Amino acid sequence: MKEQRRQNRFQCDMLLNKVEGGHTNVCRATDLSLGGIRLERVAESHQGQGEQVQLQFALPGDEDPIWVAGTKVHEQDGRVGVRFTNISHAHFVKLRNWVRDHVLDQSLPEFSA
Repeated sequence: MKEQRRQNRFQCDMLLNKVEGGHTNVCRATDLSLGGIRLERVAESHQGQGEQVQLQFALPGDEDPIWVAGTKVHEQDGRVGVRFTNISHAHFVKLRNWVRDHVLDQSLPEFSA
């Protein structure tokens, strides 16, 4: 399968709320980018591809939630890829800053005593 991502994704491990078809379910996010997120289902029934979702999550180290609208673009073996379709400017800036800081953390060399 051809890689279709436009943004680099970064590993994360956080729980979030996914609102879909009027129902809220808890999912685990395993990676995140400026344009999307990969989720693992925790306890919910299988949903069809292409459906709109709303996501609410707090970035690691931050308590204030971010709300994002998205479209499911991939679904297999309990994993769901979501492309962001609507995010407020303030939440995008917060996400962009987290990604920037995450890239800096990964690029710094490790020092040991």
